[in-house]
Amino acid sequence: MCHSFCLPPAKEEREPAMAAAGTISRVCLENFMCHSSLQIELGSHVNFITGQNGSGKSAILTALCVAFGCRAKNTQRAASLKDFIKTGCSYAAVIVDINNHGEDAFKPELYGSLIILERRINESSSSTVLKDQHGNMT
Repeated sequence: MCHSFCLPPAKEEREPAMAAAGTISRVCLENFMCHSSLQIELGSHVNFITGQNGSGKSAILTALCVAFGCRAKNTQRAASLKDFIKTGCSYAAVIVDINNHGEDAFKPELYGSLIILERRINESSSSTVLKDQHGNMT
């Protein structure tokens, strides 16, 4: 099945830990490579991704590269972005929550304490949007 399972956490759950501005606090994948729906909450310090061969660890790292603008060919995993869409699905999405507080925060008056980066891919195009801590497009 190919529908959205990755719902944003409730507002009270979106308050990031006191990690440095620019650090990733959550990664959500929808229909991306082998992942139908995956949500990972990251801690404010060292994080490890473990699993058996073929379980999708590299897909998570590839998704981060794609979210931040890497071309498909540069990932050495696909010829075009549409190749990242899970077989049988019409789109893929990568959503990355980025902490945004402290002296290095980026436009905190606009985004608040969290920036949500969302990259959506379909058969014919892709789009990237930034959202504020409440999930509103800025």
